[in-house]
Amino acid sequence: MSNKLQNSLAIGARIWYNLVIKTDARKTAFSAKGWDETMDKMFSLAKAYEKYFKIGAAVASHNIAGYSDVLSQHFNSITPENEMKYSETEPEEGKFTFDKADVIFGTARKMGIKVRAHAPVWHNQTGGWMYRDGDKPAPPELICERIAAHSKAICERYNNDVYAWDVVNEACRDDAPAADSGESTVYRNSEYFKLCGTKFIEAAFRAMDKNSPDAQLFYNDYNECVPEKRERIIALIQNLRDKGCRIDGFGMQQHYFAKPDYDELKRSIEAYSSLGLRIHITELDISLMATVNDGEKRLKPGDPGFREYISEVMKPTPEKLAEIGNIYTNLFEVYRSYSDVIDCVTTWGVADDYTWLDHFGTNEDMPKIKQYPLLFDEEHKPKPCVSELIGAAGK
Repeated sequence: MSNKLQNSLAIGARIWYNLVIKTDARKTAFSAKGWDETMDKMFSLAKAYEKYFKIGAAVASHNIAGYSDVLSQHFNSITPENEMKYSETEPEEGKFTFDKADVIFGTARKMGIKVRAHAPVWHNQTGGWMYRDGDKPAPPELICERIAAHSKAICERYNNDVYAWDVVNEACRDDAPAADSGESTVYRNSEYFKLCGTKFIEAAFRAMDKNSPDAQLFYNDYNECVPEKRERIIALIQNLRDKGCRIDGFGMQQHYFAKPDYDELKRSIEAYSSLGLRIHITELDISLMATVNDGEKRLKPGDPGFREYISEVMKPTPEKLAEIGNIYTNLFEVYRSYSDVIDCVTTWGVADDYTWLDHFGTNEDMPKIKQYPLLFDEEHKPKPCVSELIGAAGK
């Protein structure tokens, strides 16, 4: 049976089941249960998108067990949210702790899928030891040696289970530096960059190329559809290539705090793929802010109008929740149209009961906002847009 026919039958079965079985009290409980189980097995986001790209989710070691059913049914790729960053895997130099990452990799093995490994080299969640040599700043050579040693250790443990690495995360700056700052116009002025320049990025990619030769190597970043940031990202990638480093793809994070500019999204996919890169959508989620913010940038605490804006955002009306579904439908339409270059679409979380956005974007004197940014609700049930996505994949 073809995927297209299978998806059409699944949708038809669900409609028939809801209209007939659920409303017919004369049907036996066994019969209804049997139809429900058959329908559920056919109703799969990952299965529907096999001909397009993988469907992934970021997961956390402390709650992944609670998502086993939805992960097994709807996803065929997982990404450790934080468990492969330095703070979790090498909190002190040479002292490796893999317990949390092992939980996620163990789940992936049980599911029979590979892992999209995320972001060992990042300016956050990295111990201060990386940047010090005793009481002095560490020289570039030492930092590069430490990156290589870390790469070797994690690859020796997980290589057989990884199909792609976000080798370096968010090394580009967001805005142009002050004219007299002396800072790079391309690179984030992180501790890594201040001590090493671009050498830390090159060291990370060379080490991963050596230690994980069969996996795809990605650079990963956000605000990737903002034209100025896009040019910086392209400059970083071209510099890596000029230095002889292997880079196979670019990870477009796709966190939406404002309504998507679909034309810029298309231009960005085309710009990155024109470099010969594979594209992964790596951290997709849609904030409530995207339903009320028409601007290219989200308002932040201290910005004019922020309090009024955040008060409006805090109201999760049915209309706003439906709009999040509409945005997903529109985004996936774009992603499908570029499936010749997009290999994976990953949401940053599995379901709305656990999302980083519940703790992001407000300062201490602002109330926290419960967000609903993912494809599955707080009870791990598919939102209405999931049926729409599956139906569209079968056309």
